[in-house]
Amino acid sequence: MRASIELACHKPARSVVLLSPDNSVPTADAVWNLGLAFRDNTSPPLLVDADMTDPGLHLKAELDLAPGLRQWLEQKGQPDLAPTTARTHDFLVLAAGCSDEDPLQWLNTESIGWFAPALMACAERVIWRTPPLDQSPVGVLLAGSADAVLMAVRPGHTRRSRVNRAQRILAQAGIMATGTVLVES
Repeated sequence: MRASIELACHKPARSVVLLSPDNSVPTADAVWNLGLAFRDNTSPPLLVDADMTDPGLHLKAELDLAPGLRQWLEQKGQPDLAPTTARTHDFLVLAAGCSDEDPLQWLNTESIGWFAPALMACAERVIWRTPPLDQSPVGVLLAGSADAVLMAVRPGHTRRSRVNRAQRILAQAGIMATGTVLVES
Protein backbone atom coordinates (compact mmCIF):
# COMPACT_ATOMS: atom_id res chain seq x y z
CA MET A 1 0.00 0.00 0.00
CA ARG A 2 2.78 2.41 0.93
CA ALA A 3 4.59 1.82 -2.36
CA SER A 4 1.39 2.40 -4.35
CA ILE A 5 0.73 5.69 -2.56
CA GLU A 6 4.28 6.91 -3.05
CA LEU A 7 4.26 5.91 -6.72
CA ALA A 8 1.06 7.89 -7.22
CA CYS A 9 2.62 10.90 -5.46
CA HIS A 10 5.91 10.62 -7.38
CA LYS A 11 7.71 11.24 -4.07
CA PRO A 12 7.88 9.89 -0.52
CA ALA A 13 4.59 10.49 1.26
CA ARG A 14 5.63 12.23 4.49
CA SER A 15 2.16 13.63 5.14
CA VAL A 16 -0.98 11.62 4.34
CA VAL A 17 -4.54 12.85 4.87
CA LEU A 18 -7.34 10.30 5.02
CA LEU A 19 -10.74 11.86 4.57
CA SER A 20 -14.22 10.57 3.91
CA PRO A 21 -17.12 12.16 2.05
CA ASP A 22 -19.56 11.51 4.91
CA ASN A 23 -19.90 9.75 8.26
CA SER A 24 -20.66 6.36 6.69
CA VAL A 25 -16.97 5.42 6.89
CA PRO A 26 -15.26 4.43 10.18
CA THR A 27 -11.90 6.05 9.42
CA ALA A 28 -10.10 5.28 12.70
CA ASP A 29 -9.46 1.68 11.60
CA ALA A 30 -8.28 2.82 8.17
CA VAL A 31 -5.81 5.33 9.65
CA TRP A 32 -4.56 2.65 12.03
CA ASN A 33 -3.95 0.31 9.08
CA LEU A 34 -2.15 3.08 7.19
CA GLY A 35 0.08 3.49 10.23
CA LEU A 36 0.91 -0.21 10.07
CA ALA A 37 1.67 0.08 6.34
CA PHE A 38 3.96 3.08 6.82
CA ARG A 39 6.04 1.64 9.66
CA ASP A 40 9.74 1.32 9.02
CA ASN A 41 12.96 0.94 10.99
CA THR A 42 13.94 4.61 10.99
CA SER A 43 11.13 6.57 12.62
CA PRO A 44 7.62 5.59 13.75
CA PRO A 45 4.75 7.29 11.90
CA LEU A 46 2.61 9.71 13.87
CA LEU A 47 -1.16 9.19 13.63
CA VAL A 48 -3.07 12.41 14.37
CA ASP A 49 -6.80 12.45 15.10
CA ALA A 50 -8.08 15.80 13.83
CA ASP A 51 -11.74 14.75 14.17
CA MET A 52 -12.67 16.49 17.42
CA THR A 53 -16.40 15.90 17.00
CA ASP A 54 -16.08 12.11 16.68
CA PRO A 55 -12.62 11.09 17.91
CA GLY A 56 -11.63 7.46 17.60
CA LEU A 57 -7.87 6.90 17.40
CA HIS A 58 -7.45 7.19 21.16
CA LEU A 59 -9.61 4.08 21.57
CA LYS A 60 -7.45 2.06 19.15
CA ALA A 61 -4.31 3.14 21.02
CA GLU A 62 -5.90 2.71 24.46
CA LEU A 63 -5.23 6.38 25.28
CA ASP A 64 -7.28 8.94 27.14
CA LEU A 65 -9.01 11.42 24.87
CA ALA A 66 -7.15 14.28 26.54
CA PRO A 67 -4.67 15.72 26.63
CA GLY A 68 -4.50 15.76 22.87
CA LEU A 69 -4.44 17.89 19.74
CA ARG A 70 -7.01 20.38 21.00
CA GLN A 71 -5.10 21.10 24.22
CA TRP A 72 -1.86 21.34 22.28
CA LEU A 73 -3.42 23.88 19.89
CA GLU A 74 -4.75 25.88 22.83
CA GLN A 75 -1.23 26.21 24.25
CA LYS A 76 0.17 27.27 20.84
CA GLY A 77 3.58 25.95 21.77
CA GLN A 78 6.16 23.64 20.32
CA PRO A 79 4.79 20.10 20.47
CA ASP A 80 5.86 17.99 23.38
CA LEU A 81 4.56 14.66 22.17
CA ALA A 82 5.61 12.68 25.22
CA PRO A 83 2.53 13.31 27.39
CA THR A 84 0.00 13.23 24.56
CA THR A 85 1.06 10.21 22.56
CA ALA A 86 1.29 6.51 23.06
CA ARG A 87 3.95 4.40 21.47
CA THR A 88 2.23 1.25 20.34
CA HIS A 89 2.67 -1.03 17.35
CA ASP A 90 5.79 1.03 16.52
CA PHE A 91 3.95 4.27 15.86
CA LEU A 92 2.84 7.34 17.79
CA VAL A 93 -0.75 8.48 18.26
CA LEU A 94 -1.92 12.00 19.05
CA ALA A 95 -5.51 11.90 20.32
CA ALA A 96 -8.03 14.58 19.32
CA GLY A 97 -8.42 15.96 22.83
CA CYS A 98 -11.62 17.05 24.56
CA SER A 99 -13.60 19.87 23.05
CA ASP A 100 -17.15 21.09 23.54
CA GLU A 101 -16.51 24.00 21.20
CA ASP A 102 -16.57 24.32 17.42
CA PRO A 103 -13.52 22.43 16.09
CA LEU A 104 -12.96 25.21 13.53
CA GLN A 105 -12.05 27.45 16.45
CA TRP A 106 -8.94 25.28 16.84
CA LEU A 107 -8.47 23.76 13.38
CA ASN A 108 -8.32 26.64 10.94
CA THR A 109 -5.96 28.02 8.32
CA GLU A 110 -3.93 29.93 10.90
CA SER A 111 -3.42 27.03 13.32
CA ILE A 112 -2.76 24.50 10.56
CA GLY A 113 -0.09 26.85 9.23
CA TRP A 114 2.00 26.38 12.36
CA PHE A 115 1.01 23.04 13.84
CA ALA A 116 1.21 20.88 10.71
CA PRO A 117 4.90 21.75 10.11
CA ALA A 118 5.60 21.38 13.85
CA LEU A 119 4.20 17.84 13.82
CA MET A 120 6.09 17.05 10.61
CA ALA A 121 9.28 18.00 12.46
CA CYS A 122 8.46 15.41 15.14
CA ALA A 123 8.01 12.37 12.91
CA GLU A 124 9.20 11.05 9.58
CA ARG A 125 5.58 10.50 8.51
CA VAL A 126 2.31 12.00 9.73
CA ILE A 127 -1.04 10.40 8.92
CA TRP A 128 -4.08 12.57 9.57
CA ARG A 129 -7.61 11.40 10.40
CA THR A 130 -10.08 14.16 9.55
CA PRO A 131 -13.78 14.78 10.07
CA PRO A 132 -16.08 13.84 7.17
CA LEU A 133 -16.07 16.45 4.39
CA ASP A 134 -19.83 16.97 4.64
CA GLN A 135 -19.41 18.06 8.28
CA SER A 136 -16.21 20.11 8.33
CA PRO A 137 -13.66 21.72 5.98
CA VAL A 138 -10.74 20.59 8.19
CA GLY A 139 -9.87 17.76 5.80
CA VAL A 140 -9.57 20.18 2.89
CA LEU A 141 -7.40 22.54 4.95
CA LEU A 142 -5.04 19.71 5.89
CA ALA A 143 -5.09 18.17 2.42
CA GLY A 144 -3.77 21.40 0.93
CA SER A 145 -0.34 20.79 2.43
CA ALA A 146 -0.26 16.98 2.33
CA ASP A 147 1.86 14.80 0.07
CA ALA A 148 -1.00 12.30 -0.36
CA VAL A 149 -4.76 12.61 0.01
CA LEU A 150 -6.76 9.40 0.32
CA MET A 151 -10.54 9.20 0.04
CA ALA A 152 -12.04 6.55 2.33
CA VAL A 153 -15.25 4.89 1.13
CA ARG A 154 -17.31 2.04 2.51
CA PRO A 155 -18.81 -0.21 -0.18
CA GLY A 156 -22.57 -0.43 0.13
CA HIS A 157 -22.72 2.53 2.53
CA THR A 158 -21.02 5.50 0.87
CA ARG A 159 -23.16 6.98 -1.89
CA ARG A 160 -21.51 7.81 -5.20
CA SER A 161 -23.12 11.26 -5.13
CA ARG A 162 -21.30 11.98 -1.85
CA VAL A 163 -17.98 10.85 -3.34
CA ASN A 164 -18.55 13.06 -6.40
CA ARG A 165 -19.41 16.01 -4.16
CA ALA A 166 -16.26 15.43 -2.08
CA GLN A 167 -14.16 15.31 -5.24
CA ARG A 168 -15.68 18.62 -6.38
CA ILE A 169 -14.92 20.21 -3.00
CA LEU A 170 -11.31 19.06 -3.24
CA ALA A 171 -11.05 20.21 -6.87
CA GLN A 172 -12.29 23.69 -5.92
CA ALA A 173 -9.34 23.86 -3.51
CA GLY A 174 -6.96 22.62 -6.22
CA ILE A 175 -6.57 19.20 -4.60
CA MET A 176 -6.88 15.81 -6.26
CA ALA A 177 -7.21 12.61 -4.26
CA THR A 178 -4.15 10.40 -4.66
CA GLY A 179 -6.19 7.24 -4.19
CA THR A 180 -9.14 5.51 -2.60
CA VAL A 181 -9.22 3.35 0.51
CA LEU A 182 -12.02 0.80 0.79
CA VAL A 183 -13.07 0.34 4.40
CA GLU A 184 -14.86 -2.93 5.12
CA SER A 185 -15.95 -2.56 8.75
